[in-house]
Amino acid sequence: MRYIYCHPLFDERKCAHRFSYQLKKAFEEKDARLERFDYHGTGEATGQFTDVSLESLRNDIAQFIAGQQVSLIGTRFGASLAFDYCTNRPNKVNNLILLEPVMYGAEYIDYLHRRQHVKNLMTSESEHRPQDDGYTNLEGYKTSNRFIEQIKKFSLFGIAAKCSVKNYVFVIYITNRSKVDPQIAGLTKLLQASAIRVQTAGMNLPPFWERIPSADYTELTQKIVGWCCD
Repeated sequence: MRYIYCHPLFDERKCAHRFSYQLKKAFEEKDARLERFDYHGTGEATGQFTDVSLESLRNDIAQFIAGQQVSLIGTRFGASLAFDYCTNRPNKVNNLILLEPVMYGAEYIDYLHRRQHVKNLMTSESEHRPQDDGYTNLEGYKTSNRFIEQIKKFSLFGIAAKCSVKNYVFVIYITNRSKVDPQIAGLTKLLQASAIRVQTAGMNLPPFWERIPSADYTELTQKIVGWCCD
């Protein structure tokens, strides 16, 4: 069985790197291998972020998996992309583990714009400076407006009925509340209506995709490895 991790995008990729590294080490302690890869135009991969699109991300994941049986783990929009891969692929994904998935792309883009606004205020940069035609600055990433519009239209709820997972979908939400997030509860009901087995778990941790914290991820990584390997 191959275990594959899907990184988040933008600054969340950088902030969540420490977690993904510790997750990789946790798999190694179980004599298993967690495969991490970079999408075209991100991380250490070739290409430019200006060329990233929903199509290119889907192609990157599909080519890396190469049609093999896998368990997928993703964080934030990486979790959403992993979920997207599971649509119309019966029994190709053994387990799907979603860590704080982006449910609605429009809300995610609004979140990124607000973060960029704060950065502009902190650096005294003008939000009204001339932009390259067809591109927008999101957290320092020159992002095509076409890609932004694609993300806005993206919704896990819109594709949930097409999702196919052989064993379980596990959803982890980071919170200090005792109740499940309403969006996660709604997605769970949709998946269960399609006879997909779903488990959810809340973890009391800082939102490590927003900043680089010195948190202890041991409980979280062990839970994920246990779901995959036990």
